[in-house]
Amino acid sequence: MTKSNKKKILVGSLRQETNSFSPVKTRISDFEVYKGKEMLNHIASTSVFQKAGFEIIPTLYAYATPSGKVDEDAYMSFKSYILDCIPKDEKIDGVWLYLHGAMNVKNIGSGEGLLVSEIRKKVGQDVPIAVALDFHANNTELLIKSSNIIYGYRTVPHEDSDETQIRAAQILLECIDKAILPESVMVKPPLLLPGEMVITSAEPAKSLIKELEVAEKQEGVLCASIFSGMPWADISNAGASVVIVGEKNCVAANEQAKRIAKLFWDARDKFKFEAEAAEPVVAVEKAANAAEDLVFISDSGDNVTAGAPGDSAYLLDILLQSNIQKTLVAGITDSRLVRKLSNSHNALTENRIKFKLGGELDKKNKSLELEGYVKTKGAVERKDDNSDTRFAVVNIGGVDVIVTDKRVAFTSPEIIESTGIKISNYKIVVVKLGYLYPDLKKIAKRSIIALTPGSSSLVIESFKFKNIRRPIFPLDKNFDWEP
Repeated sequence: MTKSNKKKILVGSLRQETNSFSPVKTRISDFEVYKGKEMLNHIASTSVFQKAGFEIIPTLYAYATPSGKVDEDAYMSFKSYILDCIPKDEKIDGVWLYLHGAMNVKNIGSGEGLLVSEIRKKVGQDVPIAVALDFHANNTELLIKSSNIIYGYRTVPHEDSDETQIRAAQILLECIDKAILPESVMVKPPLLLPGEMVITSAEPAKSLIKELEVAEKQEGVLCASIFSGMPWADISNAGASVVIVGEKNCVAANEQAKRIAKLFWDARDKFKFEAEAAEPVVAVEKAANAAEDLVFISDSGDNVTAGAPGDSAYLLDILLQSNIQKTLVAGITDSRLVRKLSNSHNALTENRIKFKLGGELDKKNKSLELEGYVKTKGAVERKDDNSDTRFAVVNIGGVDVIVTDKRVAFTSPEIIESTGIKISNYKIVVVKLGYLYPDLKKIAKRSIIALTPGSSSLVIESFKFKNIRRPIFPLDKNFDWEP
């Protein structure tokens, strides 16, 4: 067989965001996995490499919803697969990876750092490695030292996943073409901020993003990124970082990393919730009395997109006690109830049944003994997700609850309405999120963040951290820091 003379790019993606306070372990079955050529349909850089005339060596695409720590065997299986795809007798010209940056593996720690360091050992020191990352990455020195190019999202809520992947690919191709082996410089200001306080369309994050453009105009600088970090992670590398990529021994890269990190630190007291935020009872009262005809309440302490289980009935309890009508809770995870209702002969009738709801995945979460009836049931439809997630819509008084057998982030009207209900029939919609995702924000007349308890509570000071670096803001207030 004749070997190709084309330059070769190894590509792969392994993404999961870890909430170490969540008891829900991330197992191999929780990952959506595509291997070989099939994976190329799930990354945005494929056409970039093809148009440049490169031969793509595919490995795998594996993604799991944010949750608790990743099972060690699952991670090792994915890592080994990627490493085994690296040709032993062929030259690799570059490596492109799409990772999260906040994956934490049981008994190992950072999944990204170990993966990239082992790829580096196999491909050698002269092959450029580019990594595209989430804005909430908890970056490690091992990752920075093992890779040449780090490029992160610039939007929260995230709207630039494809652009980030493509930009990382373009920088990699530029480095291969010019025979450049850049270096990444990282500075970590001691900040542990919830993502709901670092919204890139609002100040001060908006101005910090603009400073990245200033940095990229400096001689020798290839790209610049800031990361707010994943705060619900009791690990030494949790928190914010600034990463500047420059040509080897680039003085400006080091200067700009320190400059922007200092700006990040100096703005620490200015980061606020973009949306209205209130204690849970007050949030419900505000929504009930609102003049607006569609109010979204975020059950922020049980935020599925921040790795929480999504099985707390805490806010539902407040809604029921308040006797509020025309309300939808989207949704609560409880596989026991979905199985019970799927097997019930009374399903899809108004025969009232008694059931328990909540606290299945996290025993510390609120559970309730309730009575209601099933309005509809079926399978949740999610774009680019083939997992079979079953649901039942249960009416309890004036509240409809979408109950799912697996954790679901209801981030768009389409996902919510795939359960057969119409958002326009409700005045209040409760979602297991923090900030509203763009498609929900478009239809919300008002949004309120309920400061509920749980493994993604926005009251960061309420957690008992043991392993993070100290001092760190806002857990510690009265200290100075210089990069």
